[in-house]
Amino acid sequence: MSKGKPGDSPLSVYQVPDPVVAARLAQSHGMDAAVGRYFWLSRAAVEKIVQHGREMLRGQTGETSPVARAHRKTTREQEDAAVAAAIRLGSVHRASRETGYQHTFLLTLFRERGLPIPRLSREERVKAVLAGQARAAAASETPTERTAA
Repeated sequence: MSKGKPGDSPLSVYQVPDPVVAARLAQSHGMDAAVGRYFWLSRAAVEKIVQHGREMLRGQTGETSPVARAHRKTTREQEDAAVAAAIRLGSVHRASRETGYQHTFLLTLFRERGLPIPRLSREERVKAVLAGQARAAAASETPTERTAA
């Protein structure tokens, strides 16, 4: 009996769709076709995936959503600086602390531009967690405990 390739499982059909593929399907055949293709997901989930795909496609072509820009109080230069900070620091969370923008806003900027979201490696996350725990432990010590040690 052949076991086949790992992706040959019948359950592999129920994976989260690629946003760009879903957006192209919705653009060419309509949203109902996309909802029918990804039948195991709710309509709202498919619409969200398609919207993400549209933003990625827009980012690849260099376009920005005129509606999104109309409601923002930030300038294009400020947004570019925030994106650059996230890439430099390797984390959206770190960039949000440095720039003062909410991390959800930074995620929106990355999606609009079609850029991959920067993430820390496992080793960097472990170092950051241990450093944070050490800072918390040092802050929770009483002054007499610090002088006694």
